[in-house]
Amino acid sequence: MRLFEAGEPEVLTLREAAKLVRVSERTLGQMARQGRVPCRKVGREWRFLRAALQEWLRSSDAPGHHSPHPQQHDGPEATTGPAHRRSSASARDLGDSAFTENRAEPLHRWVPWIAGFSASFVSNILQSLPDNGQPCTVLEPFAGVGTTLVEGLRRGHNVIGFEINPYAALVCRTKLSAADYDLSLLRQQVTAFSEFMEAHVSDPNASPQSRPPAAFRSRSPFFHPSIERQVLFVKDFIGSRTTPWIRDLLAVALGATLISFSNYSYEPSLCRRRTSGKQDITEADVTDRMLGKLSQIARDIRLLQEELDRLPERPAAEIYPLSFLSNAERIAPKTVDVLITSPPYLNNYHYVRNTRPHLYWLDLVRRPADLKPLEQESFGKFWQTVRAGPRLELALDYPELAELIETVRRLNPDKGVYGGHGWANYATAYFNDCERFCRLALRLMKPGGRAFVVIGNNILQGIEFKTDRFFAGIAERCGFQVAAIHRVRTKRTGSSIIQSSVRVGAAAARVELYESAVELHPQA
Repeated sequence: MRLFEAGEPEVLTLREAAKLVRVSERTLGQMARQGRVPCRKVGREWRFLRAALQEWLRSSDAPGHHSPHPQQHDGPEATTGPAHRRSSASARDLGDSAFTENRAEPLHRWVPWIAGFSASFVSNILQSLPDNGQPCTVLEPFAGVGTTLVEGLRRGHNVIGFEINPYAALVCRTKLSAADYDLSLLRQQVTAFSEFMEAHVSDPNASPQSRPPAAFRSRSPFFHPSIERQVLFVKDFIGSRTTPWIRDLLAVALGATLISFSNYSYEPSLCRRRTSGKQDITEADVTDRMLGKLSQIARDIRLLQEELDRLPERPAAEIYPLSFLSNAERIAPKTVDVLITSPPYLNNYHYVRNTRPHLYWLDLVRRPADLKPLEQESFGKFWQTVRAGPRLELALDYPELAELIETVRRLNPDKGVYGGHGWANYATAYFNDCERFCRLALRLMKPGGRAFVVIGNNILQGIEFKTDRFFAGIAERCGFQVAAIHRVRTKRTGSSIIQSSVRVGAAAARVELYESAVELHPQA
């Protein structure tokens, strides 16, 4: 017997409920996970009662409901530094910036990326923008693996990104081009890959033509010999393909799975499994891992193509595998509507070093000298690139920041490059790059545009830097108006970072590490 003989169904799926509420599926899914909307989990799916949703929309708990006595501040999530005006988006509306939820999101789940932020965070920003019926131009100066650009594209906006890391740029370019891929050709190539691997891996007399990257070094063997043999056969197959985007997709699938069958892991930085108390991996079916990833990629490509086919016009996408700080002139002034990004933090996280296996094994670099430009041109540099150099000076007048850097410089002079001088140079180089970024970004923003920069506080030699507040102050000095500093994520970090004598010295007290989204508007 049918429960409903006529009319609209009472029990709604996520897609049906999102259409009823008139928000994106991603936004409603996030609200469901946060318990902000009436719903129930049935297996792995969310279900909603139509009547409960309609009642909720009439209540004061629904998004967009305006209290007759509005608060004057966004609460602890939006802190004040320089003078702020009321922002159009609150920290609660923006959501958590962490990349973790992307592991289950189409396209974003292709590769793990520790330094990324969440798709729903980007989606919520784009959804909060005024809708004039025209697509926006969305800029991401530090694109990573494309979270901002993919979300902008899916919403019909034109997107532009910069990414200096060749591996991340490869992933980003492959995602943004996916709307043009021929899925029938992809299926044929995946079948050919499966047959190739089965024939070669099972043949004890077969030897791969590819060789391990000669200049790649690791403290212990990166792969077990039997696994390395399989990886080399994968590279043989990739190298034999004549269609560039097929080669790119296969390389992305290999890069996405590479660490999972290696003797290394992320903790969160790349290190030997033995160091973190794990056993080396001696057996793995590389073909099976690759086929699983390629199947996932194919499903997501179809989803993206269906989404873009529903748009009235195909948006444009451009990714430059270059540093934004050195190549921002490639974008015409005053053409960007919204900028959403998260530059590297002041935490000496070595983004290049943590992708060394991908860079070498995917033939994106061939020798250590190829890594030097990436280290020198990366935003904020790395501690290792400036620690032993001459004293660096701030490029702007900011007495409070200069005094804090000088406090660090006086610490631990007996430790040489590991002492305060090296870390003060690092902080100076970082904030100088913040100043360069703000001046370049301001030149590109349209009047009335908005910029959201996710950034976290940090600790150097035991001294806390409220980096979000200093960044906001730098942005104001460059000509931006700071609309708000939204506290989007509060977290504790482990003693391996907080108490490391090399990174921070002896912290005087337990410090809460957090992330903020600094919202900037070009001054009228």
